[in-house]
Amino acid sequence: MSESGRPDVSIVMPVFNKLDLTRVCVDSLHDVPVDNTFELIVVDNGSSDGTADWLAAEQAAGRLRTVSNPENKGFAQGCNLGAAAARGRYILFLNNDMEVIPGWLEPMVSCLDDDPGVAVAGACLIYADHTIQHGGVAVVDYLANAKPEIGGTHLSYRKPVDMPGARKNQEMRVVTGACLLIRPEVFEQVGGFDEKFWNGNEDVDLCLKVGEAGWKVVYLGDSLIYHYESQSGAQRWTRTQDNIDYLNELWRGRTGVDFEHHGDEDFRPTPDNRIRPWVGPQLRSHLSGADRADPRASVIVLTWNALDYTRQCAESLLAHTDPRHELIFVDNGSRQDTLDYLAQLERDHAQVQVIRNGKNLGFAAGNNVGLAAATGQYLCLLNSDTVVTAGWLERLLNPLATEPRLGMVGPVTNSITGMQQLPQVNYDQETLAGLADFAAQVAGENEGQVNTALWIVGYCVVLRRELLLRIGGLDEGFGLGNFEDTDFCLRSFLAGYGSAIVPGCFIHHFGSRSFVENKLDYARNMDEKFEVFRRKWDLADDARETGDFQLERLIFRGFVPALHFQPLPASPHYSPLPLRSWQADKWIAAGEDDFQAGRLASARRIFEAVLARLPDNARAANDLACVLWQGDGDEQAARRIFREVLARDPGNEDARWNLAELGEQVAAG
Repeated sequence: MSESGRPDVSIVMPVFNKLDLTRVCVDSLHDVPVDNTFELIVVDNGSSDGTADWLAAEQAAGRLRTVSNPENKGFAQGCNLGAAAARGRYILFLNNDMEVIPGWLEPMVSCLDDDPGVAVAGACLIYADHTIQHGGVAVVDYLANAKPEIGGTHLSYRKPVDMPGARKNQEMRVVTGACLLIRPEVFEQVGGFDEKFWNGNEDVDLCLKVGEAGWKVVYLGDSLIYHYESQSGAQRWTRTQDNIDYLNELWRGRTGVDFEHHGDEDFRPTPDNRIRPWVGPQLRSHLSGADRADPRASVIVLTWNALDYTRQCAESLLAHTDPRHELIFVDNGSRQDTLDYLAQLERDHAQVQVIRNGKNLGFAAGNNVGLAAATGQYLCLLNSDTVVTAGWLERLLNPLATEPRLGMVGPVTNSITGMQQLPQVNYDQETLAGLADFAAQVAGENEGQVNTALWIVGYCVVLRRELLLRIGGLDEGFGLGNFEDTDFCLRSFLAGYGSAIVPGCFIHHFGSRSFVENKLDYARNMDEKFEVFRRKWDLADDARETGDFQLERLIFRGFVPALHFQPLPASPHYSPLPLRSWQADKWIAAGEDDFQAGRLASARRIFEAVLARLPDNARAANDLACVLWQGDGDEQAARRIFREVLARDPGNEDARWNLAELGEQVAAG
């Protein structure tokens, strides 16, 4: 039981005859060990094949509870009756034609435990031949039909379970009711299953109601279950068209759709397609002001000397930023004149906070200090050589507040690379005479526009805190700066979040003033940091010249938390979520695949990430030692790790065998 005395999960299983299938399913539920506690509630919909007697015996043995329904009134009513009897933190609706296997339940429970925005989670369901029965559900508008209608279509149907991308965790509009975990308060909020449906489309309707109420629905390829589909008998299909008609009566024109079907294999994604990667949080927020309607933002300005530019930036912020937002200046070891100025700012303005690092931690690490200290729902990283203009922050916050799929946005400017630089500006870029009028003109000409982009340059970027919880901060491996913003955008994209440029928000940018002030070679630093970026993402040697970042390969692999999450400094506002055993096994398996493929640097980072959370994980330690030994040639470090594993567990055969092999190789050398 959980700490509250409630089971973690109430499994609700409606049945109608087919006792042979129910036996297999119930036995597998009790035989397969799980980390979460559960109760099993079987709703008998008037079975006549001995099911009632068998359930009575199982209940007497304490293996389940029975809810008896004198007649079969369908899946929806059976589920609602079971839900009314449920005591668990979550309710799992599960068909009786299932057979569970190790690791089936924990990913779904972890999803709802860790992500407070998710209300429904579903699993990958496979046939006995290891092809997919359910890989999530797309909502399709079948325009080619004689009578156009919407419906749910199972993704990856009958494709091999190891097909690339088929088992990626994704946010969707719908998952099948054959295996659907839901928060009981949300189930009650949306009115449960609509009993006007008869064994079809009640799950589509439920998920659409959940989404309409502002919750997320997630398909979890991490969870795998055998499904011997639609074994309930002829009654399963008696009202198929009635169900379709009722679904369309309720939802056609009310919900968006993911694809339009124009005949044959012509499925076209719509602009409102909601299928995207889902990456679970790695950090838990302890901030109380997490209300979705809270507009509060935190503006983080990293300073390193260049006082004249810092002063202009600060004055513009105080003039043009609502004082409800907080201004955090993080100083990276500036001289005394800058420190004195920042101290005066903090004394004079209640919304200003100054953090003094005492030395230059680099651009990424310095900003991470600010991110860890920030309390806003939205977080802005702003260079100290910028000058903001009237209404700047509201223009950047509006798209984030209205489009949940956006992870971050940026403004346009006079001096930067790429799409954010305007071809010409009509003000004096040295004295800034005319800046206010020009910014107002840009705002008027581009009011409400938002342009999708893959890259947002880090001179000014606003992101939602939700993104930070999933991908972490900037990668501190980039040192003094450059390409950590490109890296952050790529990680955000792989985690399923879009980026956009707001052309109505203009911010002046002097450009690289800290590098100039501190006499650093900007061009050389750019070259060095791109090489860091290239190696991290395993790009071709000429990637900078060609611009080919091999996005298709990166998308197929997706966001790998062990590789792509960047921890923040210790903070009272956040704490790392625990790395559960099933997650550690998944991370380690990915590292072992990298090791076998010769991606040794990637494998090493994964094993080190596991050990940072679980220092006594013997499998990760053994694997890391093998990388150090066979990849880096560091036999001494490998031998030390093998011995540490054996000291904790003298019976560990992997460590003993590896240590013997290492000894023989050294002796032979």
